[in-house]
Amino acid sequence: MIDNNQNLKFYESPIFLNFFLLVINVTLFIFKLIFSYMTNSLALQADAFDTLTDIVMVLAALIGIVYTRKKPNEKFPYGYYKIENIISMIISLFIFLTAYNIISQSISDILDFTSGDSKIINISISVFIFLIFSFTLSLFLTLYLKIVGKKTNSPLIKSEASEKFFDNFISLSVLVGFIGASFNLYLLDSIIGLFIALFIIKGGYDIFITSTKILLDAVIDFDKRTDLNNLIETFPKIKKIESLEIRAYGKYIFLETIISLNKDLSLTQVQVLKNQLTTKIKDTFPQIFKILILTQTQENPITKVAVPLLDNDGLNSKISDHFGDSLFFALFEIKEEEEEKQLLNYNILVNKFIKEEKRKGILISDWLISNKIDKIYLKKELKIGPKLIFEKGLIQMEISTQDKLNEIINHELDSP
Repeated sequence: MIDNNQNLKFYESPIFLNFFLLVINVTLFIFKLIFSYMTNSLALQADAFDTLTDIVMVLAALIGIVYTRKKPNEKFPYGYYKIENIISMIISLFIFLTAYNIISQSISDILDFTSGDSKIINISISVFIFLIFSFTLSLFLTLYLKIVGKKTNSPLIKSEASEKFFDNFISLSVLVGFIGASFNLYLLDSIIGLFIALFIIKGGYDIFITSTKILLDAVIDFDKRTDLNNLIETFPKIKKIESLEIRAYGKYIFLETIISLNKDLSLTQVQVLKNQLTTKIKDTFPQIFKILILTQTQENPITKVAVPLLDNDGLNSKISDHFGDSLFFALFEIKEEEEEKQLLNYNILVNKFIKEEKRKGILISDWLISNKIDKIYLKKELKIGPKLIFEKGLIQMEISTQDKLNEIINHELDSP
């Protein structure tokens, strides 16, 4: 998987974006604080300190960006990708703090109003213009962060977008409060702020839970998990998926799976199979960044064998000399248990490609591999096409002198 940041324009890169946010937030904080003292507005003062938390978060994000660029090493084999999730968790805690401050301030204002001590806000045109500008700028930044977060799939930028989204409600509540204050409805701002705080808590909770799951290596929800599972299960030579776990490290998805293989595979063949499977998974699911495949042999190995046949006479069926022109194929399974072998079952299938004029042998080879065979008995050497397909699928090919199916089965049962 290619890091998406390599394809970003400079104004979409996380480091530029966060420096831009830092400049904007510092400017807004200064002006909000000045106007809050000029108007005697506690809501605007709270909004200013909410912006201060944004400044802290942006600084933390910049630190996180520096560390996520470091490559994996022996001490940190999975890299520093989780630092983004740590920063996201810090952001969620700031969101909770913001919600707490809003709730506390709102309750205090409501209690003061019920006791007849309502706060007075000094209204001015310049403050209205600033609040409208601040709200509009906040909407623009939210959209900007949403677009970049979706493009980069960065949990850091996504969490910043979520936090900025809730900032819009805070800015809007302050603006509505000032409009209400112009009609002497000083309590309106406090009531609206109380309801907004509930939405802020919900947003912070979602970010906190997601970050916590990733930091604890919890298995994430992967929307194409079923397709991934089917790809691995149907891959040649894989007998069973013992486990399949998908985790996230920052914006990167890691796959760890344990698969059972036939014991007859050599170490070289096992490595070839792992490389082929890794390539297939990455081609099909490019969003998966790193793949770890562990292998083990079956406790009671089962070998599936294919045999080309001239006729369908059960166990007395005759072996075909010509692979591509075989009318039937026998498939049987041999189970090895406590150094003894036994025939589990056998089936005789019609060669559905017998009438094909081109690529007949290749089509038959692919079909047999899709039936998860481990071995095929032949009377003669295969042509180059089918042979390469079986070699690539790690299928064992054995030239036999037996004439009937039951002789092949007995040979397989008696072999060490």
